[in-house]
Amino acid sequence: MTDPRLPLAELHLHMYGTIRAEDYLERLGHREIDWRFYESAFERAYGERPRLREILERHRAGDPEAKREFRRLFVFGDADAGNFERFQAKFNLLINGSAMMHAVAGTHDDPLPGIADEIDFFVARMLADQRRQGIGYAEQRLMFGPPFTNEMARRLSIPILERYAQATRDGMTSRLALSLSRRDPWPDFELVRELALGPHGESVTGVDFCYVEEGFPPKGKAEFFAAVHEFNQRHPARALAILYHVGESFGDKSLESAVRWVHQAAELGAHRLGHAIALGVDPEVYGEHARSESVAERLDQIDYDLAHAEALRARGVRVDENALFRERDSLRARRPDDPVVHRYDAARLDEVRSRQELAMAGVRRAGAIVEICPTSNLRIGGISDPLHHPVHRFIDHGVPFVVASDDPGIFDTTVRDELEWVAREASLEPGAVEDLIERAWRSRSEVLSGRESAAKLV
Repeated sequence: MTDPRLPLAELHLHMYGTIRAEDYLERLGHREIDWRFYESAFERAYGERPRLREILERHRAGDPEAKREFRRLFVFGDADAGNFERFQAKFNLLINGSAMMHAVAGTHDDPLPGIADEIDFFVARMLADQRRQGIGYAEQRLMFGPPFTNEMARRLSIPILERYAQATRDGMTSRLALSLSRRDPWPDFELVRELALGPHGESVTGVDFCYVEEGFPPKGKAEFFAAVHEFNQRHPARALAILYHVGESFGDKSLESAVRWVHQAAELGAHRLGHAIALGVDPEVYGEHARSESVAERLDQIDYDLAHAEALRARGVRVDENALFRERDSLRARRPDDPVVHRYDAARLDEVRSRQELAMAGVRRAGAIVEICPTSNLRIGGISDPLHHPVHRFIDHGVPFVVASDDPGIFDTTVRDELEWVAREASLEPGAVEDLIERAWRSRSEVLSGRESAAKLV
């Protein structure tokens, strides 16, 4: 058990993922909404039509059992686990009812007042929920994306920051990281810089990259990461942490490339790495199998192996430079998106394990912190056995990590639940959970970016 007197720091939260079933039902349960977007996705994923409309009708009629049934429909639980399509289908219930969908659909001339009212309602409920949990510090991430212009996102962000400022005055520190487009983060970064340097910039502490990572290798963010670090040097009192989801979903590439992505994200200067399952999951989970990646991805892996040949060999990984040079020449004659098939046997899986150890050492040297979210990882990360969760190897190899809840509303969890899961499954010694809580406080965005130390010098 965690000590309930210790204030918690929650570092990996997606704002709309914090919405609890009962709050969503209160907000939308009596409204007339076209649920076809949600219903069609649910039917594709689950093979049956959801009973949402019937449940809502019964709720409106005062049936107390309807609230419990709605909760079961809303929460992505253990029985739903192992299938991302199912998770997205459940999350679509949130999306379908959101005022943000009106902006996407263009059904209102000016959807912002409705969206602002919705965000204010859920932020107030989120802050109250966090206080009840004993959270003293929380970082939320929020993505606007198309069709929101910077001006629209600015108008919606400022009231959130004002709420956060009030919460901070009331004794609980709330922070915001805007999630940027992996395809082109530069326009979004203009808004982040404006907000960070503005009157409520104290509450803007990071930039985040989330959602689909496939197709967007970390190397493509080298220039952007450098720009963030340059911004931090010029404005240390408003420095921003780089929060980067990586190694969470990697079915489009080899296991070696998935490990490389995590390693490279840390070396490029990401302060915290979201999930990083590829870094620590035991390759034995995948068994003997085949998978493919693009020629372009394989070429990047060859360059990585050549650059790290000596270190890889020191860990027992076979690296034949001449063979790699020949393969590279051959691949360069092919189209970048042509597939390259990889087959894994026990020996190759063992080499992947050694590659992970090299990458874990690189993450440690870079000073990056891994964010693990156990419930999320088990239910949508393809990890069915708790013994295979990366936390075990992170502990064994000294990889610094913090424990978070990701989407506590849809997963029906809390950060305290997640900490207790780690304590139980990893058989932690007494006092180790308190150490994890303390590490989370030391791993806040404003600490890792240098902002807090800069403030102390003023």
